[in-house]
Amino acid sequence: MKNKKVWKIIIPVVLLGVVLVIFAVSSSGKAKEAMTEAMKVETITAEKGNVSETIETSGNVVSGQQKTIFSPVNAKVETAGFQTGDLVKEGQKLVTFDLKDLEVQNQKAELTVKANQLGYQDSVNKSNEAAAKQAQAKSQVSSLQAQVDAKKQEVADLTGALSGEAKAQEEAAKKAADDLKNQISSLQKELGKAEKALSKAKEKYEKALADQQEAQVNFDAAAAASNPEKLETAREALNTANTKLAEAKGDYEAKEAAVENLNTQIAELQSTLPAVSTETGNSAELQQKLEGAQAELANLEAKLESEKAMAEADAGTLSSAARAQMQTNNNLAELESKSLEELILEGKQGISAEFNGVISGKQVVEGATVSQGMELFTLQSIDDVNVEITLSKNVYEKVKEGQKAEVTFAGQTYEGTVSRINRIATAGETGTNQAAVASAGIMATVHLDHPDDNIFLGVDAKVKIMAAEAKDVVILPIEAINIGKDGSFCWVCEDGLLVKRAITTGVTSDEYAEIKEGIQEGEQVITDPGNHEEGDKIMTVEAGESAEKAETGESQGKTETEESAEAGD
Repeated sequence: MKNKKVWKIIIPVVLLGVVLVIFAVSSSGKAKEAMTEAMKVETITAEKGNVSETIETSGNVVSGQQKTIFSPVNAKVETAGFQTGDLVKEGQKLVTFDLKDLEVQNQKAELTVKANQLGYQDSVNKSNEAAAKQAQAKSQVSSLQAQVDAKKQEVADLTGALSGEAKAQEEAAKKAADDLKNQISSLQKELGKAEKALSKAKEKYEKALADQQEAQVNFDAAAAASNPEKLETAREALNTANTKLAEAKGDYEAKEAAVENLNTQIAELQSTLPAVSTETGNSAELQQKLEGAQAELANLEAKLESEKAMAEADAGTLSSAARAQMQTNNNLAELESKSLEELILEGKQGISAEFNGVISGKQVVEGATVSQGMELFTLQSIDDVNVEITLSKNVYEKVKEGQKAEVTFAGQTYEGTVSRINRIATAGETGTNQAAVASAGIMATVHLDHPDDNIFLGVDAKVKIMAAEAKDVVILPIEAINIGKDGSFCWVCEDGLLVKRAITTGVTSDEYAEIKEGIQEGEQVITDPGNHEEGDKIMTVEAGESAEKAETGESQGKTETEESAEAGD
C-alpha cells in the first residue's frame, strides 16, 4: 500500500514535470518564432532594364504659319464664299474682284501720259527756238561791236580831217580801209566755218527728220496692231525721235541764221569800203561824210544794244533741271499707268489660298467695296502646327529642344518635337505636370511632325514629352528609394544589420529610377524597414518568399540572432 501511495505521488509529479517541460519548450519556440518574425524585412533585387522619363502637361494648338491677306486693289468684291473657321486647300480661289472702275482709271491714266508727253515736246520745241534766237543774237554782238568800233574810228578820222589834219585823215582813212578789209577777211573765215557747220547741221537735221518719220510710221503700225508691248516700245522710240528732231532743227536754224548774219555783215562792210577808200580833204564832203558816219554809228550802237539785251536776257529756254523735272513727271505718269495695268492684272487673278489652312478674322463680304491695303482675312496653316505649352519651374530644366513628344487632342494622337523654348519666364502662368504647378512658367513650343486634316486650332491638347531615356542600366522601383537631408539613399542589410547606403539616381519615371552609383546589379534592397532603425539586427526575405523558406535557412542574409538561436537549439 505504501508503495502504491508513493507511485501515486511520483507519477503526478513526473507528469507535472513533463507538462512543465513541454510548456517550457513550447514557449521557447513561440518566442523564437515571434522574434524571427519581428526581424524580417522584405527585399527586392536590383536588376538591369530600361527607364524613360516623361513630362506631362497641356497646351493650346496653334498654327506655326499664318498670313494676313490684304486687298491688292481698290475694287468691288465679286465673290468671297468662305467663312471664319473654314478649311481651305492650297490654290483654292477665295476672292474675286469687279474691275470695271479700275479699268476706267487706267484709260484716264494712259490719256494723261499722252497729254504730258505732248506738252513736254511743245516746251522742248519752244525752248530750242528761243535758244536759237539767243545764239544768233550772241553771234551778232561781236560783229556789231566791230562795226561800231570801226564807225567810231571813222567819225574820229572825219573829225580830224575837218580840223585841218588832211594827211592824218588820209592815213586814218587808209587805216580804216585796212581795218575794214581785215574785218571782212576775218568775217569771211568765220563764214567758211559757219557754212561747214551749217552743212553738218543740215545733214543731222535731215537724218533726224527721216528717223522721226520712220518712228511715226512704226508707232502708227503698232497702234493699229493693238499690241500694248510693241505700242509702248514704239511710243518711246517716237518720243526720242521727236526730241532729237527738235534739237537738230533748232541747231540747223541757228547755224543758218549765223551764216546769213555773216553774209549781211560782210556785204555791209564791203559797201562801206569804197567810201572809206575814196575820202578826200574836201571839207564839205568830209563834213557830209562825218554826219553820215555819225548817223550810222548811232544806228549801229542802237542795234548793238538791242542784240546785247537779247543775248543776255532769259530767253525762256528750259534748263537741264526743268527738263529733268518734266521728264520725271512724265515718268511718274507712265509708272502710275503701268501700276494700274499691273493692279488690273493682279485683280483679275483674284486671291487664292497660298497653303492648306483655316480661315480666321474674315472682314470681307461679297458686294463690298475694298481699298488697296485693306485687311480681308487671315489664313492659318494646318501643315505647320504647334502646341504652345507652359513648363513649371520643377521640370523646365529637363526639357530640351529636339526632344520627341506625344500630343493628344480631338481624339487623335500625333508625334511631335520640342522646337522652341522661351528663355524668359512668364509670370502668373501655370503649367500642369506630374511634378507640381508653379506660379511662373517657361513657354515652350511642340511642333507636330505629321499634321493632317483632323487638326483643330485653338483647342486644348495633352502633351507628353520624352525628356530622357536610359537603356540597360541598373534600376529600382521608386518605393525602394528614399530621400533624406543628405540626398537619396536605400536601405540594405550588411552583416545582418540595417544600413543606410547613399545612392545617385539618374533618369526617373513614375515607377522606376536609374541607379548610377551606390547599388550594383543583383544586390538586395530593402523596400520598407518598418519600425527598424539604422543599426538594428534584421533578417531579409525577398518579396513573396514564404516564412517557411526563411525558417529552413534558404533566405538570404540571416542575422546573428537567428544563428545564435539555432545554435542554442
